[in-house]
Amino acid sequence: MLAPREVASYAANIGRLTRDEQASQAGALLRDVDLDAYLDKLMTRADVAVLEVERHCRGFCAFYTYEPALGVAFITLFLVAPDVRRNGMARGLLEVVAASALQRGFRYLTLRVRDDNAPAIRFYLGQGFRIAGRHQTDLEMTLEMTRFVAV
Repeated sequence: MLAPREVASYAANIGRLTRDEQASQAGALLRDVDLDAYLDKLMTRADVAVLEVERHCRGFCAFYTYEPALGVAFITLFLVAPDVRRNGMARGLLEVVAASALQRGFRYLTLRVRDDNAPAIRFYLGQGFRIAGRHQTDLEMTLEMTRFVAV
């Protein structure tokens, strides 16, 4: 987990990873979004966990924990570079996020994923998320963290 003062040092890498993935998905990663404004919001308001491989940022998870009364932390963007996918590192990153949110009193993680993003859906289901609903072309998925992280 990054301390707020550390986020700025990763901003360029997070922006690059996000732009690269946005381009590889032909704009479908973040639809109808001003990417610069979105990234600025992430850097100033989200909690961020970073995946470093050989001292290079190869992924990150940005999530919001500013509504503790709801008991739900919201993952707004979870991104791992293509060259480090499918090797267990994403699960480790998710464990860090879940542990951080759980420590702050949140019981659930939730996120939205495009309903045509089969690899991401398989990953989340494999980590214990369940499909909780639908929002246009996105699935809402929820994880009860007590089943994922040992307390």
